[in-house]
Amino acid sequence: MTELRLRGSLETLSPSQLRPFLEEQGVYYERWEENLTPSSFDNHLLLTDEEKTELLQIYENQIADFATRKGYKQWDIVILSEQTPGMLQKFGSLHYHLDDEVRIVLGGGGVFTIKGEGDTGYFELTAHPGDVVVIPARRPHAFRLSEQPQFIVVRLFEGEAASVTFEAEDPTFVVG
Repeated sequence: MTELRLRGSLETLSPSQLRPFLEEQGVYYERWEENLTPSSFDNHLLLTDEEKTELLQIYENQIADFATRKGYKQWDIVILSEQTPGMLQKFGSLHYHLDDEVRIVLGGGGVFTIKGEGDTGYFELTAHPGDVVVIPARRPHAFRLSEQPQFIVVRLFEGEAASVTFEAEDPTFVVG
């Protein structure tokens, strides 16, 4: 089950409960029920090119279907862990992208802190394998690992595969 923290209150919600809230916030969410990631990836902190290719092949049909439905043209796979401190620092600070941030979670767990619409303030979405999260372009957000040692995700892009970040300044933002 996916977790949502809003104004300090932690709730564990089913996808059917979570989706309406996220939709109100402009964040797309869907849940893939079948986790096809081999358990041998559970504690990987880095992935070789061969392992990335293996995971992309395992999920090839689901990724291609999602990309076709949503208009994404390119994708890749990355892992965030203590072995990638530069990426953790880059994505851990408040930032935004000029394109949607699209993540399909294949392993581990991570927490997205997302600026909500209107009076919502910031909320935290803890994502697990099977979660598909799309944070809209220009929406301030940050990321950190959850209690899991790593976060394996497929990133999808409308154009060239790149994850350019822009610093966002907001004095109300507090790292969780």
